[in-house]
Amino acid sequence: MRTELAALVRNGSVDPVDLVEESLRRIDAARDLNAVVAVYADEALEAARTHDRRGAMAGLPLLVKDMARVAGHVTTGGSRLYADAPPDTVDDTVVARLRAEGAIVIGRTNSPEFGATAYTSNDLFGPTRNPWNRDKSPGGSSGGSAAALAAGLSPLATTSDGGGSVRGPAAMCGLVGYKPTMGAIGRNLLPRWISFSTQGATGASVADVLHEASVTLGAARGDFLSVPREGIALEPRMPRRVLACRTFRSDVDPDVEHAFEATIALLEQSGTTVERVAAPTNNDTIWAWYVMSTAELTQSLLHERERWDMTTDYVRSQLRFGSNVKIDEYIAAQRLRHDVSARFDDLLGNDAVLLVPTANARSWPAEGPLPSRAGVTDDPMVTLNTPDNNFTGHPAVSVPMGLDDHGVPCGLQIVAPRCADGLALGLAAHLEAIAPWPHVAPGYSTFGAAFGLG
Repeated sequence: MRTELAALVRNGSVDPVDLVEESLRRIDAARDLNAVVAVYADEALEAARTHDRRGAMAGLPLLVKDMARVAGHVTTGGSRLYADAPPDTVDDTVVARLRAEGAIVIGRTNSPEFGATAYTSNDLFGPTRNPWNRDKSPGGSSGGSAAALAAGLSPLATTSDGGGSVRGPAAMCGLVGYKPTMGAIGRNLLPRWISFSTQGATGASVADVLHEASVTLGAARGDFLSVPREGIALEPRMPRRVLACRTFRSDVDPDVEHAFEATIALLEQSGTTVERVAAPTNNDTIWAWYVMSTAELTQSLLHERERWDMTTDYVRSQLRFGSNVKIDEYIAAQRLRHDVSARFDDLLGNDAVLLVPTANARSWPAEGPLPSRAGVTDDPMVTLNTPDNNFTGHPAVSVPMGLDDHGVPCGLQIVAPRCADGLALGLAAHLEAIAPWPHVAPGYSTFGAAFGLG
């Protein structure tokens, strides 16, 4: 839809002003979701009126997650600490690249404070609600962007991922969420989780995600982890082997497991052989990820120590934990990264992908907390199977795979070899072809429908 809509702008069939006005109308009509927390109407309309109708994203309204910088606007990170911060003077790389290709920033989407949990709620803006079920969370931390896309509020919204923040919200909102190989999207400003966090791409279809990624991928000045654009094999292609494991954690809810098994059955019926394997990771990985992520969050906020009591409860908890991480614990976690990464490398080789549910737990309340139980097992780390590949740097894509018992979408995570991102996207495209999913939540219309697109 993004490709076709931008083409209509370039050929003169659609006016960028009409796109911006339609997005503003939809955002206003969906205020109950609390997906969008700031709107730049006058600025966006002026940009639309003077738009040159050029670029891969020509005229497309862009919502920016409230953790990415936008020059001239405040980035709060969902925190009361920065509610009155001065406007930023530069764009984050991903925002700059999308704007350079013609996208028009129209506003901000909600995020948990500093992206530090998997439900989108904070003490500054409150909770975002899932358009599939308003009692439930759209996940986090890109929940505001995912909810906006699933409700058709704009054709484009940025998402980022340090522990599953692209893939979890995509799963819970019935979307495609792509976390690239670490370094594929260069960063001009380092995130709080230095070696875990990357921008990603989220959309209703694999084609929409590819369209966004084709613009945003590439190295950035100063980012010691970034790789050249040509170093990532983005073009979708089918893997030679498809592997599957039930979970990376201790258990999985039965409705999620049912959706997982049904999706594997569809793959097998389409002629794809699926091999069952043991998980290459376990809770040791997520605990090491937690040690590192909390230590890095804490270090990034040491200058605010006298104001930590202003943060949301889950951030305060992580700051307390991170303050007590010892240097040998941090380095031991780094050493474990090598071992876990090698396990994934050995399993995937150059041509295999691994399937696992994106989340083990069915959907949770919009206000939190996260589940500490799945199936018959109590486990404080059970919720998601996503942080493991922030830990290792492997690319992963979440695609829809049915609904849970609350009527909220579940996600299938596809993990690919490093730099072979197209293998995950290729299987995602195959699944989309054999088991198409709706492009918006029930009761909403696609953004393109207003302009004659399906």
